[in-house]
This record gives sequence, C-alpha cells and structure tokens, in this order.
Amino acid sequence: MATCTIACIGCGNMGGAMLGGWLAVAGKRDYRLLGMTRTPARAAALVERGLTLCGTAEEAARQADIVVLAVKPYQVADVLAGLSPALDAGKLLVSVAAGVSVARLRAASGGRCPVVRCMPNTPALVGKGVFALCFDDPALTPEARERVQRLFADLGVCVELPEARMTAFSALVGAGPAYVFQMMQGLVQAGATQGFSWAQSRELVAALFEGCACMARQEATPLMEMRDNVCSPAGLTIAGVNALDRAGLTGLLVDAVLAAERRGHEMESGKA
Repeated sequence: MATCTIACIGCGNMGGAMLGGWLAVAGKRDYRLLGMTRTPARAAALVERGLTLCGTAEEAARQADIVVLAVKPYQVADVLAGLSPALDAGKLLVSVAAGVSVARLRAASGGRCPVVRCMPNTPALVGKGVFALCFDDPALTPEARERVQRLFADLGVCVELPEARMTAFSALVGAGPAYVFQMMQGLVQAGATQGFSWAQSRELVAALFEGCACMARQEATPLMEMRDNVCSPAGLTIAGVNALDRAGLTGLLVDAVLAAERRGHEMESGKA
C-alpha cells in the first residue's frame, strides 16, 4: 500500500485529537502526518510522536494527498485562499469546520479538488470518535469516498449523512462530549462529597460510563427498561432517579441539544 500523506491545517483541540488518533495507527496504515499551526508549542507532543510541522498551509497542502481543514469556521475562507494554489483534482479536501457548507468550501477552494464535510468529536483522540461524513460533492469518486471512510474509521465510528442533517449531528454528537463530561463532573463531585478522593471518584465514574456505554451498544433493551432494572422497589436507586426526574434532567438534555442546533443554523446563515 502506498503511503498516504495527510496534512491537518490547525492543530488545536479537534485537529490535535484527530492527529493523535492517526499517529497511533500511522505505522500500521502507512500514514505520513503533516500539520500546520500558528502556535507550534501546542503541537509539541504531537511532533514528539512523529508529526511534521510545516511553515505554511500551502506548503502542507502541496505535499498532501488529503488536506484536513481543522480551523474555526470564520477562518475557513482566508485559510483556503492561502492554500488553494496547492490544490488539484488529485487531492481531497476534508473540512471539520461547523456550519461551512459544501458549496462554500468549493467556492473558497476554487473548485480545484473534491470536498468532504466531516463532523467529528474529540474522543477521536482515543480511537472512539463518532464522525458524520457528507459526500454531497458530485466531484467525489467512489474511490475517494472509500478512502475518506477508511481514514476516519481509524478514529472511531463513521456515518454517512446528507448535508441537511449535519447541523443536527453537530448539536447531538459533535457537541456531545461536553454534555457527557459535565454529567461525569457532577458525579465525580458527588463522590468527593461522599469522601472518595478526587482521583478515585473520577476513576470510578469513568468506568461507570464506559460500562454503561458498552451495555447500551450491545443490548437492544430500551434504555428506560435498562434504567428500571437497576431500581429496586423502595431502594436507594429509585430515590436518586426520582430526584433526577423532579429536576427534569431528560428535558434539560433535550433542550441543550436543540439550543446547540439553533446556534448551528445561525452560524450557517452567517449570524455572529
């Protein structure tokens, strides 16, 4: 298999997470990883693991087979203006910028290469990411689509979605780690209040979420039935569940996702 050179423009939280995941499998997959960032110090740990930093986005793109754009949405047009001379029909441009459509990506890149929209989440860093891939660009060949799917499958679970569903996915799954970590923090804080050390409480809660996630994926049992199976009549668990129901936890989570989706649509429409 020929070496595939991947250039990630932007090595911040999301770019760094993806690069970290790809670096973990680089030898097995024969990946060559390039990066470009305005703050090289933030990428120092990635460089130690094998990332090569380039001085400009154009330099990185010129060497790459796949260019991953991991910058803020408001930076996309300027970054693409700088690197577009290095693009050609033999390359692929993959953008993880929320709210930036395929049409805008093609316009900003001058239509020089096929483009893919991708919505990732940060567990990509540990090979457990969830990625939505949008292949609405008619310039994409079946081979190019398969290549992108293989690339992101190395980082977790991939689903193919039409562009109309990307914002909903972003609000639910792209932003999802923030919701989950906040719930985890609440339980860790409860454990510390009970007298567990912070480290022990965090380890227990992390194992709790991991185990429950495995059960949810492996079993077809409805989630509320799985919840009720833990609740003995007149027991301590049902007392805790009743407290969550009185606080409206389920409704709060739904409201959080819908608020994020509204904001995503505002970003797509160009609102600040």
